[in-house]
Amino acid sequence: MSKSIRTKVSIYAAGFMLIFIVALMAAVGLGFTKYFYEVKKSSMIESSQVITRIYQEEGLDGEDQMDQISRNLGADVLIVDNSQLVYSSRPGGRVNIGRPEVHEGDVVVAVGKEKEQQSPPEQMRPPKHIREMIDLIQGGQPDESEIGQVRYYKPDPNFQYFYLINRIAEHTYLLIMRPMAPMKESVDIFQKFIFTVGAIWIVFALLGALYFSRKITKPMLELRKQSAAMTRLDFSKRWNHPWDDEIGQLGNSLNTLSDQLSTALADLQKSNAQLKEQLDKAKEVEHMRKSFISAVSHELKTPLALIQGYAEGLDSLKADEERRHQYCRIINSETEKMDKLVKDLLNLSRLETGSFRIAQTAFDFCALADEAKERFANVIGTQHIDMRWELPDEMTVYGDPERYDTILSNFLSNAIDYTDAGKRIVVRAEDMGDAYKICIYNQGVQIAPEFQKRIWEPFYKIDMSRARNQRIFGGHGLGLGIVAALVKLHHQTCGVYNNPDGVTFWVTIAKPKP
Repeated sequence: MSKSIRTKVSIYAAGFMLIFIVALMAAVGLGFTKYFYEVKKSSMIESSQVITRIYQEEGLDGEDQMDQISRNLGADVLIVDNSQLVYSSRPGGRVNIGRPEVHEGDVVVAVGKEKEQQSPPEQMRPPKHIREMIDLIQGGQPDESEIGQVRYYKPDPNFQYFYLINRIAEHTYLLIMRPMAPMKESVDIFQKFIFTVGAIWIVFALLGALYFSRKITKPMLELRKQSAAMTRLDFSKRWNHPWDDEIGQLGNSLNTLSDQLSTALADLQKSNAQLKEQLDKAKEVEHMRKSFISAVSHELKTPLALIQGYAEGLDSLKADEERRHQYCRIINSETEKMDKLVKDLLNLSRLETGSFRIAQTAFDFCALADEAKERFANVIGTQHIDMRWELPDEMTVYGDPERYDTILSNFLSNAIDYTDAGKRIVVRAEDMGDAYKICIYNQGVQIAPEFQKRIWEPFYKIDMSRARNQRIFGGHGLGLGIVAALVKLHHQTCGVYNNPDGVTFWVTIAKPKP
């Protein structure tokens, strides 16, 4: 069973405090006594060096300074100069040189030439450091190995002395005596104190750990809920706390990640939709290609059959001159239709592969329109269409005249195919400043908005049911696709929009640059 962070923090806090307390008690029991004594020894050595310097520089004039050091150190300081006790930090100051006397508790030892030769019992003898001092006063010399070294001894189990002998000058010695109680009892008391305080501290530490872990884990629980929502692709949950610590930075990072994932997911969905649209379009294009191949086969089959039939008639029939001319006209007409279809296919292929090139130059669009008038005059008259040209007398433009002639012809043939007898076609020009906008309006059926973008695609035809004999031109779905590709090559635009009673196709053509 997994534990929450709050529980883990509480356990870790209690465990750490317990280990710390046990380690502290062990350290006090094992190393504190030695450490304490070493510190005391170091302080004695340092104090002896300072007193030595004071006596060497000032002599007994530095007595006040030496008294202060003695009090701070908590030790007895004695100076023996040429077998004379010249300084003592004990109450009473300097000892009389003639009859020096040393007091140690209730034991009084007379120092002088008349010292008793018989040694008293051990329990009645003065402490060892007093005996060392007496020996120096009597002219003795300390062991060289003991000079400058802190030594200690226990006159009884409950008390011990630290003492130090240091040489100030020839026949001048410094003695420092420092009484200390054994540390075992103090260490035991200190360990019990640590244990008691530690037990109370563990309780407070647990309560504090519970409180602070609750406070810390609360925002983390919010972050967990937010991340869980993100795994469900729900990016609505946000981190809204104005914190600058690591948790706040994590929350802000999670917000940033949420925004990026949301944006990436939206882009992915959009890309998927576009990909689906492209796949659907590709399927439709493939379907249209197959339909186109079928239509082209049909379109080629009919004129080929006619050409074959009339060619056989010319070869086998005994016809008069008028009949032969009629057969030749029919063969020539069907051949032109096939030629136009093949050229459209070749042009479309070149446009799709990018191998089609244009040669742009300045030319008069009105002259190009006049040629189109003559080219379409017969069929317009035959269809009884009201054709109007609203162009200026002269309109100089910049582009490939042959390609714009193809564009205008495709627009006009498309308008004628979808304009009934008695209806109107209008060709007009609008000055747009740096370009002209050529508009071809035909009165007739409107184009639904959902088809207005698709009609520029090759092979796409809206009205599949319109009978072939009702059209004069085309019928293969290539004309507007070629127009769109040629306009793109000129870096111009084209489009279509509905009028209340018909449709207007338009294309822009640039003016010559100055």
